[in-house]
This record gives sequence, C-alpha cells and structure tokens, in this order.
Amino acid sequence: MAVALVCGALIATGAGAQGAACGGVERWNVKVLRDADAGAVATDVEPTTISALVALPPPRESKPANGRLALERRRFRVRAILLEQRPQDADSDLHLVLADPADRTRVLIAELPDSACAVGSRHASDFAEARRTVQDLADGLEIEVEGIAFWDDEHGQVGNAPNGIELHPVVRVTPVLTKNDILQGDVGAVPADPQDVRVWLNRSSKVYHCPGTAYYGNTRNGEYMPESAARRLGARPAGGRACR
Repeated sequence: MAVALVCGALIATGAGAQGAACGGVERWNVKVLRDADAGAVATDVEPTTISALVALPPPRESKPANGRLALERRRFRVRAILLEQRPQDADSDLHLVLADPADRTRVLIAELPDSACAVGSRHASDFAEARRTVQDLADGLEIEVEGIAFWDDEHGQVGNAPNGIELHPVVRVTPVLTKNDILQGDVGAVPADPQDVRVWLNRSSKVYHCPGTAYYGNTRNGEYMPESAARRLGARPAGGRACR
C-alpha cells in the first residue's frame, strides 16, 4: 500500500509539472486528443475546404470540458496557403494561420501541440512529426493539413475564423508546393518533385541522358528538364535505365 501511494504521488507530481510547463488550461485534453471522447473521433478523413469550414454555423450548445460536440468528432483535410507560423508560449502550441487557396480572405487557425505536452495521447508521435514537417516550410507555400475540428472562443488570435472553427489538433502536414516548384513556376518551367532528377533531353532523338554520363549536356538540340517532364514528352532514357 505504501508503494502504491508513493507511485501515485509521483504520477500526480509529473502530471502537474507537465501542465505547468505546457500551460494548457481550457479543454486541454480535447486539444491533444486525450479526452473522454477521443476514442470516438473518426479515423476516416473528410476532404473539404477552408471556405466550407468557416461558413459553418457556430454551435449553440455549451462545449464540454472533457468531451466533444458532434463536429469535433470529425477529421478533415484541407488544402491551404500557409500564411504564418506563430509559436505560442502559453501552451507550447504552434499556431498555423491558413488561407483557402481559392479565396485567401477565408482563413482559420490550425494548431500543432507539442508532443511533450501530450503525454498519454496516442497521437503524440503524429504531433511531433507534423511539427518537424511544418517548421521546415516557408510561409506562402501550399500545404495539405489534416486535423480534428475544434470550436474555440474568440480571444484575440491572429487568423481566427469568424465562427471560431479550428483544426486542433493537427495530426499531419504534407507540402503540396515547395520553394523549388514556385521558382520553376515563376520562370515558366514544369513544376517538379524536389527529388526529380534533372536530365538532358535530346529533342531530335527523344532520348534523355542522366547526370554524370558522357552526353549529359553534350548533344545538339537539347535542354535540361526534370526526368518526369522528359517522360511526359515521350522520351526514353539512354541505355534503357532511368536516372533515379
């Protein structure tokens, strides 16, 4: 019995220390998928738009402290322009201000918890991976964001949707356009995967050459382009072997 009491005291102390360090207060368990209704959150993802989410009527019923309203049990994926990343000292969340690519006046907030503040949540590793992804991205890029719907109250947040809808927590972030894509688009080139190999296409023979080979950049009527673009033009690799 004494051992059990000691262990219980240590667990309580650890939880208190975590809460103090992270600062999560209002509906914190809901925000990190650790609430009583977390098991009822959908596993299927619903593609939607930011414009559709911010057009929803706000809830009339009160929000449970350790449970969810109906919409908060749904998982959504949106395409978005990353307008801004705003680290929050109060709760260690990373706030993403997102805009609809089709209408940049339609914005909402998506929040990425710190996995260290989500001990006990089965999605803690998802939070960590999503934060690693987004922190390598520049503002202005197009991304896909997957997260759980959350009704928040107005408290002066930058990017807050007029109806208070958020994606909170975010469980996945996927880049759609990279800096490389945008730069290539600006100069009229075909957007390419960052891993796409830059080949030399002989337009006369419709054969392309890989970096490091004898004819790379050394044939007439040729040009550099991503390997995927060369294949779309019907070209074949020299020697029959792809470059990647």
